[in-house]
Amino acid sequence: MRIHDTLMRRTVDLVPREPGKIAMYVCGVTPYAPAHIGHARTAVVYDLLRRYLRSAGYTVTYVSNYTDIDDKIIQRAQDQGIAPLDLSTRYIGEYLEDMAALNVLPPDVTPRVSESIPDIIDLIGRIIANDHAYVSSDGVYFAVRKFSRYGRLSGRSVDEMRSGARVEVNEAKEDPLDFALWKFAKPGEISWDSPWGRGRPGWHIECSAMSLRHLGAGFDIHGGGEDLIFPHHENEIAQSEAALDGQQFVRYWMHSGMVNMGGEKMSKSLGNVMTVRELLEQYPGQVIRLYLLQTSYEKPLKFSLSGFGQAFASYERMAEFEAFLQELGQSSHDGVDPEIESTCSGFLSEFDASLADNLNTSRALASLYEFMTRIRRMASEHGLAKLDASCALEAFRSRLWVLGLDQTSEYVRHKTGLLADKQHELEEAAAEVGAAADDHGSARDLLDAIVAKRRAARETGQFDLADQIRERLRSIGIALEDGVDGVRYRIRG
Repeated sequence: MRIHDTLMRRTVDLVPREPGKIAMYVCGVTPYAPAHIGHARTAVVYDLLRRYLRSAGYTVTYVSNYTDIDDKIIQRAQDQGIAPLDLSTRYIGEYLEDMAALNVLPPDVTPRVSESIPDIIDLIGRIIANDHAYVSSDGVYFAVRKFSRYGRLSGRSVDEMRSGARVEVNEAKEDPLDFALWKFAKPGEISWDSPWGRGRPGWHIECSAMSLRHLGAGFDIHGGGEDLIFPHHENEIAQSEAALDGQQFVRYWMHSGMVNMGGEKMSKSLGNVMTVRELLEQYPGQVIRLYLLQTSYEKPLKFSLSGFGQAFASYERMAEFEAFLQELGQSSHDGVDPEIESTCSGFLSEFDASLADNLNTSRALASLYEFMTRIRRMASEHGLAKLDASCALEAFRSRLWVLGLDQTSEYVRHKTGLLADKQHELEEAAAEVGAAADDHGSARDLLDAIVAKRRAARETGQFDLADQIRERLRSIGIALEDGVDGVRYRIRG
């Protein structure tokens, strides 16, 4: 596999520390508010990477943390009159539910800052012993100018970074760019004992301590959003390698692009956040996941609700294709048609090559759609025997799993059940709009009749009636989506 390494500034071959094994750490969330679509993108990108590596035969150890103590959590907890760890635990629970809805596999290890204090204190002690940190009047600080390689990741000089860093006016620092490793406790704040005084960790030290604790020095991949390149990941490198006497901290650095809302980076501080839960009220989690995978992980993603409509239509195609293959009948011969076998093999090779090329999801998805089209065409031209369909289904499902879009069967069953629950409402709607339907027709039959009535109204220029039908369906929780390949529907519930 080849990945783009932020430190090297180019795409390189992924050569693991230990053959056949990948050790991977991704910076997790600071749980003081509901997760937004930016958090979801980071989680989905690295979940895809993990799934692909596993499918390629690697044993993957995936660690992702929770920053369950920081300034924002403390402030939010004070505002709500609850303990900081109670606040973060609540939002961690919500985050896990959101990620499950997006079919993100749980990491192998999920350390929390509050449970990693001994490791953090030990690491700070090693940095001080190596003369790269000092104790000041309000905490322990890393001496940036003593680390000669500072700035390699972000590509900026120390002097340039002074203007871009999150620097507070603080006379306790020897240099304005120095950053806190340990903050002495303020009255009423959560804190722990340390050799330098009671306090809590700074922002950056936690990830160094937790990643080294669970993966060891020189682990393979460190990932996160591109907004973490500086100062967070820059500082991680400095403090870690200072503690390790210059030994390499991480082999490869990967960063996913940000989600932009109206031309601005999405962030809680800007107040332009679309939460995962808000989106889940409108679209299934698999559709949200597909939307996030359609753009190269490195590029910024411009948020667009219309893009979710397109992702919805594409996911419906996948679900319908799987159902089509499952429904094919009896075998007419003992083996798989060589043409089918060749088509499946070619698809698998092209799909895997796409993801091996720095997670090129747009190309991988294109190969998936082309495979669906070719199998449909072959079925139309000369039919598919049961073994042929099984071969295609196995190939299709295996790569849906890699993409994390493997809940198509569950989606179809869930959608069918939701529609069946609306049988009575659909009967009333069909009668109101004058849609011809069998008195004993199923909910799907009724919906098809209503959609056909709307299509006829549009074709004859009766747009008011077409709009009336759309709104009538919306009133019972069914939203119609017009696309190039026909009308699809979403059901609220």
